[in-house]
Amino acid sequence: MQKRVIPYILSILLLLSSTSLFARLSEPVSLPDSVKTWKYTGLTSLSFSQNSLSNWAEGGENSLAGTAYLVLNAAKNTKTLLIEHQLNLAYGIMQLEGKKLRKTDDKIELFSSFGIKSTGNWQYTSQINFKTQFSDGFKYPDDSTVISTFMAPGYLTASIGIQYKKWEYFTLFLSPASGKFTFVLDQTLANQGAFGVTKATYDTAGNIIQEGRNIKPEFGININARFKKEIFKNVNVDSRLQLYNNYLDENQKNRWNIDVNFETMLNFQINKFLSSTIRFQVIYDHNIMIPRYEEENNVKIKTGEGPGTQFKQSLGIGLSYKF
Repeated sequence: MQKRVIPYILSILLLLSSTSLFARLSEPVSLPDSVKTWKYTGLTSLSFSQNSLSNWAEGGENSLAGTAYLVLNAAKNTKTLLIEHQLNLAYGIMQLEGKKLRKTDDKIELFSSFGIKSTGNWQYTSQINFKTQFSDGFKYPDDSTVISTFMAPGYLTASIGIQYKKWEYFTLFLSPASGKFTFVLDQTLANQGAFGVTKATYDTAGNIIQEGRNIKPEFGININARFKKEIFKNVNVDSRLQLYNNYLDENQKNRWNIDVNFETMLNFQINKFLSSTIRFQVIYDHNIMIPRYEEENNVKIKTGEGPGTQFKQSLGIGLSYKF
Protein backbone atom coordinates (compact mmCIF):
# COMPACT_ATOMS: atom_id res chain seq x y z
CA MET A 1 0.00 0.00 0.00
CA GLN A 2 2.83 2.37 0.88
CA LYS A 3 4.48 1.83 -2.51
CA ARG A 4 1.22 2.78 -4.26
CA VAL A 5 0.92 6.00 -2.28
CA ILE A 6 4.46 7.25 -3.08
CA PRO A 7 3.77 8.06 -6.79
CA TYR A 8 0.62 10.02 -5.82
CA ILE A 9 2.51 12.07 -3.21
CA LEU A 10 5.45 12.84 -5.52
CA SER A 11 3.19 13.73 -8.44
CA ILE A 12 1.00 16.01 -6.29
CA LEU A 13 4.10 17.78 -4.95
CA LEU A 14 5.29 18.24 -8.52
CA LEU A 15 1.97 19.73 -9.59
CA LEU A 16 2.02 22.11 -6.63
CA SER A 17 5.57 23.15 -7.55
CA SER A 18 4.45 23.72 -11.14
CA THR A 19 1.58 25.90 -9.94
CA SER A 20 4.01 27.96 -7.88
CA LEU A 21 6.25 28.44 -10.89
CA PHE A 22 3.30 29.42 -13.11
CA ALA A 23 2.24 32.01 -10.53
CA ARG A 24 5.72 33.48 -10.55
CA LEU A 25 5.77 33.62 -14.34
CA SER A 26 2.43 35.41 -14.44
CA GLU A 27 3.72 38.33 -12.35
CA PRO A 28 4.20 41.56 -14.32
CA VAL A 29 7.72 42.11 -15.63
CA SER A 30 9.05 45.61 -16.33
CA LEU A 31 10.19 45.28 -19.92
CA PRO A 32 10.04 47.57 -22.98
CA ASP A 33 6.85 47.37 -25.03
CA SER A 34 8.92 46.20 -28.01
CA VAL A 35 9.54 42.83 -26.37
CA LYS A 36 6.13 42.35 -24.71
CA THR A 37 4.65 40.68 -27.76
CA TRP A 38 2.95 37.38 -28.43
CA LYS A 39 3.43 35.52 -31.68
CA TYR A 40 0.42 33.56 -32.96
CA THR A 41 0.68 30.94 -35.71
CA GLY A 42 -1.52 28.15 -36.94
CA LEU A 43 -2.20 25.57 -39.60
CA THR A 44 -5.54 24.14 -40.64
CA SER A 45 -5.97 21.50 -43.31
CA LEU A 46 -8.56 19.17 -44.78
CA SER A 47 -7.16 16.27 -46.80
CA PHE A 48 -9.01 13.72 -48.91
CA SER A 49 -8.43 10.40 -50.59
CA GLN A 50 -10.85 8.57 -52.86
CA ASN A 51 -10.93 5.26 -54.72
CA SER A 52 -13.64 4.48 -57.28
CA LEU A 53 -13.93 1.18 -59.17
CA SER A 54 -16.34 -0.02 -61.82
CA ASN A 55 -16.09 -3.47 -63.43
CA TRP A 56 -12.49 -3.60 -62.20
CA ALA A 57 -11.21 -7.11 -63.01
CA GLU A 58 -8.48 -7.09 -60.35
CA GLY A 59 -10.98 -6.41 -57.56
CA GLY A 60 -11.05 -3.80 -54.81
CA GLU A 61 -13.50 -1.60 -52.93
CA ASN A 62 -14.81 1.91 -53.41
CA SER A 63 -13.69 4.16 -50.60
CA LEU A 64 -13.71 7.77 -49.49
CA ALA A 65 -11.63 9.19 -46.63
CA GLY A 66 -11.03 12.60 -45.13
CA THR A 67 -8.97 14.01 -42.27
CA ALA A 68 -9.12 17.44 -40.65
CA TYR A 69 -6.21 19.00 -38.74
CA LEU A 70 -5.93 22.14 -36.67
CA VAL A 71 -2.71 23.33 -35.01
CA LEU A 72 -2.64 26.59 -33.05
CA ASN A 73 0.45 28.12 -31.43
CA ALA A 74 0.97 31.07 -29.13
CA ALA A 75 4.48 32.04 -28.02
CA LYS A 76 6.04 34.87 -26.05
CA ASN A 77 9.79 35.44 -25.93
CA THR A 78 11.19 38.23 -23.73
CA LYS A 79 14.54 38.91 -22.15
CA THR A 80 13.69 36.71 -19.18
CA LEU A 81 10.68 34.59 -20.16
CA LEU A 82 9.96 31.99 -22.80
CA ILE A 83 6.29 30.90 -22.92
CA GLU A 84 4.66 28.60 -25.48
CA HIS A 85 1.19 27.07 -25.83
CA GLN A 86 0.07 24.65 -28.55
CA LEU A 87 -3.29 23.05 -29.33
CA ASN A 88 -3.24 20.10 -31.74
CA LEU A 89 -6.50 18.58 -33.00
CA ALA A 90 -7.06 15.86 -35.61
CA TYR A 91 -9.99 13.75 -36.72
CA GLY A 92 -10.31 11.42 -39.70
CA ILE A 93 -13.00 9.11 -41.08
CA MET A 94 -13.22 6.58 -43.91
CA GLN A 95 -16.21 5.12 -45.75
CA LEU A 96 -15.81 1.71 -47.38
CA GLU A 97 -18.51 0.51 -49.76
CA GLY A 98 -21.22 -1.34 -47.87
CA LYS A 99 -19.67 -0.71 -44.45
CA LYS A 100 -20.17 1.78 -41.63
CA LEU A 101 -18.01 4.85 -41.21
CA ARG A 102 -14.64 4.07 -39.63
CA LYS A 103 -12.37 6.35 -37.66
CA THR A 104 -8.82 6.72 -39.00
CA ASP A 105 -7.45 9.49 -36.77
CA ASP A 106 -8.48 11.05 -33.45
CA LYS A 107 -6.38 13.40 -31.36
CA ILE A 108 -6.69 16.12 -28.75
CA GLU A 109 -3.41 17.48 -27.42
CA LEU A 110 -2.65 20.57 -25.37
CA PHE A 111 0.92 21.57 -24.55
CA SER A 112 2.18 24.46 -22.39
CA SER A 113 5.75 25.44 -21.56
CA PHE A 114 6.88 28.18 -19.14
CA GLY A 115 10.58 29.05 -18.99
CA ILE A 116 12.80 31.48 -17.08
CA LYS A 117 16.03 32.19 -18.91
CA SER A 118 19.23 31.13 -17.15
CA THR A 119 22.79 31.24 -18.44
CA GLY A 120 23.67 30.86 -22.10
CA ASN A 121 21.06 28.91 -24.04
CA TRP A 122 19.48 27.24 -20.99
CA GLN A 123 16.17 28.01 -19.27
CA TYR A 124 14.53 26.73 -16.10
CA THR A 125 11.34 25.28 -17.54
CA SER A 126 8.02 23.81 -16.45
CA GLN A 127 5.88 21.87 -18.94
CA ILE A 128 2.37 20.43 -18.96
CA ASN A 129 1.14 18.06 -21.66
CA PHE A 130 -2.41 16.67 -21.96
CA LYS A 131 -3.64 14.10 -24.50
CA THR A 132 -6.89 12.27 -25.19
CA GLN A 133 -9.34 11.64 -28.05
CA PHE A 134 -12.79 12.77 -29.21
CA SER A 135 -14.79 9.57 -29.71
CA ASP A 136 -14.97 5.78 -29.31
CA GLY A 137 -12.32 3.60 -30.92
CA PHE A 138 -12.80 0.05 -32.23
CA LYS A 139 -10.58 -2.79 -33.40
CA TYR A 140 -12.02 -3.14 -36.90
CA PRO A 141 -13.65 -5.14 -38.40
CA ASP A 142 -15.25 -5.49 -34.93
CA ASP A 143 -17.24 -2.24 -34.67
CA SER A 144 -19.25 -3.15 -31.57
CA THR A 145 -16.57 -3.54 -28.87
CA VAL A 146 -15.18 -0.23 -27.62
CA ILE A 147 -11.43 -0.35 -26.95
CA SER A 148 -10.92 3.38 -26.27
CA THR A 149 -12.96 6.55 -25.81
CA PHE A 150 -12.74 10.12 -24.49
CA MET A 151 -10.44 10.12 -21.40
CA ALA A 152 -9.86 6.39 -21.80
CA PRO A 153 -7.05 6.84 -22.23
CA GLY A 154 -6.19 10.35 -21.18
CA TYR A 155 -2.62 11.38 -20.34
CA LEU A 156 -1.43 14.28 -18.20
CA THR A 157 2.28 14.91 -17.73
CA ALA A 158 3.67 17.72 -15.54
CA SER A 159 7.43 18.28 -15.52
CA ILE A 160 10.01 20.64 -14.04
CA GLY A 161 13.51 20.79 -15.49
CA ILE A 162 15.81 22.65 -17.84
CA GLN A 163 15.51 23.40 -21.53
CA TYR A 164 18.22 24.01 -24.12
CA LYS A 165 17.35 26.32 -27.01
CA LYS A 166 20.19 27.71 -29.09
CA TRP A 167 18.28 27.80 -32.38
CA GLU A 168 14.67 28.76 -33.12
CA TYR A 169 14.02 25.41 -34.77
CA PHE A 170 15.31 23.03 -32.05
CA THR A 171 14.60 22.56 -28.33
CA LEU A 172 15.68 19.90 -25.85
CA PHE A 173 13.91 19.57 -22.49
CA LEU A 174 15.28 17.46 -19.60
CA SER A 175 13.24 16.80 -16.47
CA PRO A 176 14.42 14.49 -13.65
CA ALA A 177 11.14 15.16 -11.78
CA SER A 178 8.05 14.45 -13.86
CA GLY A 179 4.62 13.23 -12.84
CA LYS A 180 2.56 11.27 -15.37
CA PHE A 181 -1.08 10.31 -14.91
CA THR A 182 -2.89 7.82 -17.16
CA PHE A 183 -6.70 8.15 -16.96
CA VAL A 184 -9.14 5.41 -17.92
CA LEU A 185 -12.49 6.89 -16.89
CA ASP A 186 -14.55 4.25 -18.71
CA GLN A 187 -15.13 1.69 -15.97
CA THR A 188 -15.53 -1.25 -18.34
CA LEU A 189 -12.08 -0.59 -19.80
CA ALA A 190 -10.63 0.10 -16.36
CA ASN A 191 -11.90 -3.27 -15.12
CA GLN A 192 -10.02 -4.89 -18.02
CA GLY A 193 -6.81 -3.13 -16.99
CA ALA A 194 -6.65 -1.20 -20.26
CA PHE A 195 -3.67 1.13 -20.87
CA GLY A 196 -1.81 -0.08 -17.79
CA VAL A 197 -4.24 0.74 -14.96
CA THR A 198 -4.82 -1.85 -12.22
CA LYS A 199 -7.62 -4.13 -13.40
CA ALA A 200 -10.57 -5.36 -11.36
CA THR A 201 -10.36 -8.35 -9.02
CA TYR A 202 -12.97 -11.13 -9.21
CA ASP A 203 -14.14 -13.95 -6.99
CA THR A 204 -14.34 -17.56 -8.14
CA ALA A 205 -17.87 -16.99 -9.42
CA GLY A 206 -16.72 -14.15 -11.67
CA ASN A 207 -18.20 -11.35 -9.58
CA ILE A 208 -16.22 -8.13 -9.15
CA ILE A 209 -14.71 -7.77 -5.67
CA GLN A 210 -12.96 -4.49 -6.42
CA GLU A 211 -13.42 -2.24 -9.45
CA GLY A 212 -10.47 -1.49 -11.68
CA ARG A 213 -8.57 1.73 -10.97
CA ASN A 214 -9.28 4.76 -13.14
CA ILE A 215 -5.90 6.46 -12.67
CA LYS A 216 -2.35 5.16 -12.95
CA PRO A 217 0.21 7.59 -11.41
CA GLU A 218 3.88 7.52 -12.35
CA PHE A 219 6.92 9.54 -11.31
CA GLY A 220 10.10 9.61 -13.33
CA ILE A 221 12.33 11.26 -15.90
CA ASN A 222 10.94 13.05 -18.94
CA ILE A 223 12.90 14.02 -22.07
CA ASN A 224 11.38 16.00 -24.94
CA ALA A 225 13.10 17.03 -28.16
CA ARG A 226 11.52 19.01 -30.99
CA PHE A 227 12.71 19.99 -34.47
CA LYS A 228 10.53 22.38 -36.48
CA LYS A 229 11.90 24.03 -39.60
CA GLU A 230 11.41 24.77 -43.29
CA ILE A 231 14.09 22.42 -44.64
CA PHE A 232 13.50 23.36 -48.29
CA LYS A 233 11.38 26.01 -49.91
CA ASN A 234 7.71 25.23 -49.10
CA VAL A 235 8.73 21.99 -47.32
CA ASN A 236 8.25 22.08 -43.55
CA VAL A 237 9.04 19.40 -41.00
CA ASP A 238 7.73 19.24 -37.43
CA SER A 239 9.19 16.34 -35.45
CA ARG A 240 8.88 15.54 -31.74
CA LEU A 241 10.44 12.83 -29.60
CA GLN A 242 9.13 12.13 -26.08
CA LEU A 243 10.84 9.69 -23.71
CA TYR A 244 9.56 8.77 -20.25
CA ASN A 245 10.88 6.39 -17.60
CA ASN A 246 8.99 5.53 -14.40
CA TYR A 247 11.30 5.42 -11.38
CA LEU A 248 8.72 3.74 -9.13
CA ASP A 249 7.06 1.03 -11.22
CA GLU A 250 5.65 -1.64 -8.87
CA ASN A 251 7.32 -4.23 -11.09
CA GLN A 252 11.02 -3.44 -10.67
CA LYS A 253 11.89 -5.14 -13.97
CA ASN A 254 9.77 -2.53 -15.77
CA ARG A 255 11.77 0.38 -14.31
CA TRP A 256 14.27 0.02 -17.15
CA ASN A 257 11.56 0.23 -19.82
CA ILE A 258 11.28 3.62 -21.54
CA ASP A 259 8.02 4.90 -23.04
CA VAL A 260 8.65 6.27 -26.54
CA ASN A 261 6.45 8.61 -28.57
CA PHE A 262 7.97 9.80 -31.86
CA GLU A 263 5.83 11.87 -34.20
CA THR A 264 6.75 13.63 -37.45
CA MET A 265 4.81 15.69 -39.97
CA LEU A 266 6.10 16.70 -43.42
CA ASN A 267 4.08 19.46 -45.08
CA PHE A 268 4.59 20.20 -48.79
CA GLN A 269 2.98 23.55 -49.55
CA ILE A 270 1.95 23.51 -53.21
CA ASN A 271 0.39 26.98 -53.12
CA LYS A 272 -1.38 29.19 -50.58
CA PHE A 273 -4.36 26.85 -50.20
CA LEU A 274 -3.20 23.46 -51.44
CA SER A 275 -0.74 21.14 -49.72
CA SER A 276 0.32 17.54 -49.32
CA THR A 277 1.04 16.10 -45.89
CA ILE A 278 2.83 13.00 -44.66
CA ARG A 279 2.46 12.05 -41.00
CA PHE A 280 3.82 9.10 -39.08
CA GLN A 281 3.96 8.16 -35.41
CA VAL A 282 5.74 5.43 -33.45
CA ILE A 283 4.69 4.58 -29.87
CA TYR A 284 6.07 2.08 -27.39
CA ASP A 285 4.58 1.81 -23.91
CA HIS A 286 5.33 -1.32 -21.90
CA ASN A 287 2.05 -0.91 -19.97
CA ILE A 288 -0.14 -1.09 -23.07
CA MET A 289 -1.01 -4.64 -24.07
CA ILE A 290 -1.29 -5.27 -27.82
CA PRO A 291 -3.51 -8.23 -28.85
CA ARG A 292 -1.80 -11.06 -30.74
CA TYR A 293 -3.74 -12.84 -33.50
CA GLU A 294 -3.38 -15.88 -35.69
CA GLU A 295 -5.42 -16.38 -38.84
CA GLU A 296 -7.26 -19.65 -39.40
CA ASN A 297 -9.56 -20.10 -42.40
CA ASN A 298 -9.46 -16.33 -43.05
CA VAL A 299 -10.63 -15.65 -39.49
CA LYS A 300 -8.46 -13.83 -36.94
CA ILE A 301 -8.26 -15.61 -33.59
CA LYS A 302 -6.81 -13.87 -30.55
CA THR A 303 -3.99 -15.94 -29.08
CA GLY A 304 -2.68 -13.57 -26.39
CA GLU A 305 -1.43 -10.06 -25.74
CA GLY A 306 1.73 -8.21 -24.76
CA PRO A 307 3.66 -4.96 -25.18
CA GLY A 308 4.63 -3.99 -28.70
CA THR A 309 5.57 -1.14 -31.02
CA GLN A 310 2.66 0.84 -32.44
CA PHE A 311 3.02 2.52 -35.84
CA LYS A 312 0.69 4.91 -37.69
CA GLN A 313 1.25 6.56 -41.08
CA SER A 314 -0.93 8.75 -43.26
CA LEU A 315 -0.56 10.56 -46.59
CA GLY A 316 -3.02 13.13 -47.82
CA ILE A 317 -3.49 16.02 -50.22
CA GLY A 318 -6.04 18.74 -49.77
CA LEU A 319 -6.85 22.25 -48.66
CA SER A 320 -4.69 24.00 -46.09
CA TYR A 321 -4.16 27.47 -44.72
CA LYS A 322 -1.18 28.64 -42.73
CA PHE A 323 -1.33 31.82 -40.70
